[in-house]
Amino acid sequence: MDSLGSPVPDAIQPLLERLKEALCLEPKYQPNLQIPASTQNDEITIGSRDGSAHVLRCLKVWYDLPSDVLFIAINLMDRFLTKMKARPKHMGCISVSSFYTAAVQMAQQSLDADHLVSISQCKCTVGDLKRMSELIRNKLEWAPGTQPITSLTFLHLFNVIFQMAASQLGLGDLYASVVSESELLLRLEMVACDGNCASLRPSEVALVLFCTYLDAAVNRLKSNADNSATSSSGSSSVDNPPAAAHEMLRLVEFAAKLQKTCNISDTSFYATHEAVGVILSKYNAQEQTPYRQRLIWKLSSRTARLLRPTDKFTSVLPVIAEHTPTPSPKRIRNRRFSRRHGRKRR
Repeated sequence: MDSLGSPVPDAIQPLLERLKEALCLEPKYQPNLQIPASTQNDEITIGSRDGSAHVLRCLKVWYDLPSDVLFIAINLMDRFLTKMKARPKHMGCISVSSFYTAAVQMAQQSLDADHLVSISQCKCTVGDLKRMSELIRNKLEWAPGTQPITSLTFLHLFNVIFQMAASQLGLGDLYASVVSESELLLRLEMVACDGNCASLRPSEVALVLFCTYLDAAVNRLKSNADNSATSSSGSSSVDNPPAAAHEMLRLVEFAAKLQKTCNISDTSFYATHEAVGVILSKYNAQEQTPYRQRLIWKLSSRTARLLRPTDKFTSVLPVIAEHTPTPSPKRIRNRRFSRRHGRKRR
């Protein structure tokens, strides 16, 4: 029996125990950002924090690192900004140092500090990066091997729980056809980069994102049912849009049970749903844009010198004049030849 008093399949029970353990550790790793929206007394703003978070997302793609590195880095950055006040000029060093700490934590030893400083343009030296990383570890009491609880932790758990529940309900094929974990990760990354959701419970953000995704899947199935012709009676639920949409509603009801298991009130759930919906609407609008502005990478003079080592090479070849007329050869006169032909030399 679960917290709702309804029977729980034996296969899901160990997953619910893991979920309860993560919920117990959740408050320890949850940041509480108090960052102003506009500049006040030379403080870091939500805009500069979000800009740094998106830079970390680009670095994660650049180095082809797992999503865990990005979410751990953002968690370290937000928790450090919760405890410490910093000036805007230090934001780049704080964010990249958090990324470096997270990458080392995930055993990505190939990440070179010199290259990271150069490619991130964080306006700090390698020494600054390592000193800031040490400061972050000390202030957050970061122990080696620590794995913080983030929204990604709960997203992975919810996905496995929903897969198991769908299999128990005979909806395994339907769930696999409409739910893509890679799409969920992309949406969760966009939410994590937004400072307005940084102080929300990670479990609540992950569950709201999952419910939003399931609702969109049900709406797609209903739309396909309205536009498709009548299916044969012997077809499966995957090929029968009306039946598939009805079956997906059972998973949505299961999400309501998880909400109570996570001790999330309806008021808090709806508020988080609204905040996440605003971010996802911007993300969906960007996906539907047919033409996007070309990415322009701006380099500082120092980075340009590092990327162009041939600028110090000099050429020793003489300059070739292109438009100077070629002088005609001088005519050499022979004195004997001139006298023989009766010509006088003047």
